[in-house]
Amino acid sequence: MNKQPSFLNKNDLILIVSPSGVVNKDSVIKGAYILKEAGFRVDFAPNTFNAHFKFGAKHHERLSDLQFALDHQEAKAIYCARGGFGITHIIDSLSWTKFKESPKWIIGFSDITALLHAAFQNGYYSLHASVLQGLPKLSKEYQKLLTESLAGNVKNLQAESSFHKLGTSKGQLIGGNLSLLVHQIGTRTELDYSGRILFIEEVAEPLYHIDRMLLQLKRASKLKDLAGLVVGQFTNLSEDKSIYGQSVEGIILSLCQEYNFPIGFNFPFGHGVENVPIVHGADAAIHIEKQKAIIVF
Repeated sequence: MNKQPSFLNKNDLILIVSPSGVVNKDSVIKGAYILKEAGFRVDFAPNTFNAHFKFGAKHHERLSDLQFALDHQEAKAIYCARGGFGITHIIDSLSWTKFKESPKWIIGFSDITALLHAAFQNGYYSLHASVLQGLPKLSKEYQKLLTESLAGNVKNLQAESSFHKLGTSKGQLIGGNLSLLVHQIGTRTELDYSGRILFIEEVAEPLYHIDRMLLQLKRASKLKDLAGLVVGQFTNLSEDKSIYGQSVEGIILSLCQEYNFPIGFNFPFGHGVENVPIVHGADAAIHIEKQKAIIVF
């Protein structure tokens, strides 16, 4: 059974790391200021603001920083500065031994999906939420949802859609970025989806890529035993229904038509202007009605 790291109190320490793509320093500093304004202490891993082509630093530097953060005895949270690409270069080299002695919240999404899954495999919840670089771009409301979630005030999620597939179910809530879910099939960080509620989001993909990735999940038997499926934002699509013939909702409903689990659409998480924190790995219930759906923690 997975465990919950301790929620944060005022003056608790949050460590900032850049385990994936190169960051925008000004945006990360602004994000850190938001955390400080909420009453937390913030410190940066040594290589946070390095850059090595597309990456936040060289592979061994990013590994060193992330291991430093996982091992830290005082920190209560590890906040990933950016997603992008790069976490899977280093993830299999991490040791989780000291993390288990002083567990902490890992925060991020997109490329960080793989790290959230590794935390789950090692027995702990994490927080699927805006990376630090993206936090200043969110409204004050969504910034507050993030800082309140770290303090233990986790909100339920609601969504309205005419595409919902009705039903009610319970299970551990796992998932993240669709590309990263597919990317982990056959690797050490692949998760068992059986009996769990899967949540997905994606950005900047053509519809045929989305269809292909979901079809791969289906062919790999990742969908057939789900307790439920909740769909967040699919933003900045580079192909629309007029070209491909199906919408995201149509693709998902078509591929899942033989299954009995409920499906909810249009939840406020992902790469858009809304990004409500989700406790990855937590027990949850979904209630999906004709046009309204809710995730209850």
